[in-house]
Amino acid sequence: MISDIENTWESRIRPQPMFDVLQRAQIQEQTGQYVARMEIGDTPGFRNEEIHRLLAQFAQEPLRYSPSSGEVKLIEAVHLSQWANHSNSEMAVTIAPANFLITAAMTSVSSIGDIVYLPDPGFPSYVLAANFLGLRVVFYNSLANFEISIREKIEETGLIPKLVMINNPSNPIGLAIEGKTFGNLSNYFDENRIQLILDETYVNLVYDEINPLIDSYSAIRIRSFSKEHCAPGLRIGYALAPKKLTKVISDLVSLSISCSPKFIQLAVAEYLLSDFSATHTERVRNEMKNRFQILRDIIPNEHFLSKSNSAFYALLRIENDLEGFEFLMNENVSTCPGSKFGHNSANSIRISLAGKKENFENDINMLKNALDKYSNR
Repeated sequence: MISDIENTWESRIRPQPMFDVLQRAQIQEQTGQYVARMEIGDTPGFRNEEIHRLLAQFAQEPLRYSPSSGEVKLIEAVHLSQWANHSNSEMAVTIAPANFLITAAMTSVSSIGDIVYLPDPGFPSYVLAANFLGLRVVFYNSLANFEISIREKIEETGLIPKLVMINNPSNPIGLAIEGKTFGNLSNYFDENRIQLILDETYVNLVYDEINPLIDSYSAIRIRSFSKEHCAPGLRIGYALAPKKLTKVISDLVSLSISCSPKFIQLAVAEYLLSDFSATHTERVRNEMKNRFQILRDIIPNEHFLSKSNSAFYALLRIENDLEGFEFLMNENVSTCPGSKFGHNSANSIRISLAGKKENFENDINMLKNALDKYSNR
């Protein structure tokens, strides 16, 4: 019997912090105020007409259950469009919301008390999932070179991890690093039976010549339809993993959410195999490249914690992130405190640049004015 309150499931379950800020921004808008919305990786600035058409088409079919691992048609489309170079005989795909797949991937290779290395700053779900699963967390500095940072942490602590999470390109940093630089590290992981989990959510949203793909034959890889194709409400993600791990992941889907809706899966499958998929991704890349340039033109360089070149995000320095967040919110600028992503980003705020195009420059100017006021308070 569990008697210690710290070991109850209730004590281990914690929500993602961005959704608290999302709710706060919505409440502020309901008072009739205009709020510059930069708090979450939503994509209201990119309407994907083709996926809307396909959803309407497939929603006319009977709304039936799907296999917990995903519809065969979508699994095949994902393997072909995302991971064509990985063997079908050794690796398999599971369909589920990408955020859920983070927890499922960790579950598939760990036991209570195992050591997991996580990036700092990093997406909050990593540490939330690790704490829920009872894993021992060691953080490495993701603002530095990943390979050096991870090796230094192993040497410093003497703790060999059971699994390592790498997010490249990174949320919240918005930074993609050349994937081939991690070749020696991934070989070291394979040799020492350390499971590598690669969050590749933004791998196709890089705005310079960097290739973020990390070579590893045994890594679990997670991607998201929702982000790249600007439909986060569909909750469609996919994980590629060795087949023995895929079964664990799929079984956890069965135990929890049962399956992703069939009509959404079939719509996404047809979309991924169409010309619209590549066209839309290119459109997002071009628009986001322009938005990052506008951001750099308006916001002084000294505010940037790192030079973003991917995804939708940037970290901006601020004296006190919690106080600064409140100050900016009172100026109707909604951001997310950097400390929600880790110790190394504590004196920063994360902004998302995926809002409505017609408001974008106005929102960035509101952000600059609010930052100036905070600095001169």
